[in-house]
Amino acid sequence: MVKSLLKPEIKTLLDKSAASEMYAHFLYQYIANQLQRLGYFGAQSYYLKESAEELNHYQKLSDFCNDMGWVAPVPAVPKMADQISNISDALEVSYETELDLLRQYEKFYEEAEDKYEDCITATFIIEFIQIQRKSVGEYGDLIARLALNGDVLVFDKEMGKK
Repeated sequence: MVKSLLKPEIKTLLDKSAASEMYAHFLYQYIANQLQRLGYFGAQSYYLKESAEELNHYQKLSDFCNDMGWVAPVPAVPKMADQISNISDALEVSYETELDLLRQYEKFYEEAEDKYEDCITATFIIEFIQIQRKSVGEYGDLIARLALNGDVLVFDKEMGKK
């Protein structure tokens, strides 16, 4: 058996990050289902892609853990409670989720680099900070565009093309 190259504190941070990515995966699947129920099929398609992307992020974390002699856990599926009544609700929930992930990865990086002196993990986490920065910006842009667009069905159709 190969000994883990990760400190226990880093394992805890990786486990938390893996759980957060899986939560986002399931949240976006839930949002896609809610938007389908409401008849927003373009937004549904968009969120199905987002859900798959979050699962990809989880897998990247899992692969890193494996490389470092650790196994990332697969967390239980949480119950989704966010009320999604329209595309705006979905975008607001998504923006907050991505912003929370960005802050989580920022803190993870700082702790890995400064507190635990783990430059390997800190360097790896930079990719996730950049992914989250971009996601926060994209959701902010979508929120702004929806506010400017008077026709939610046209907006829905455009979301489906992304």
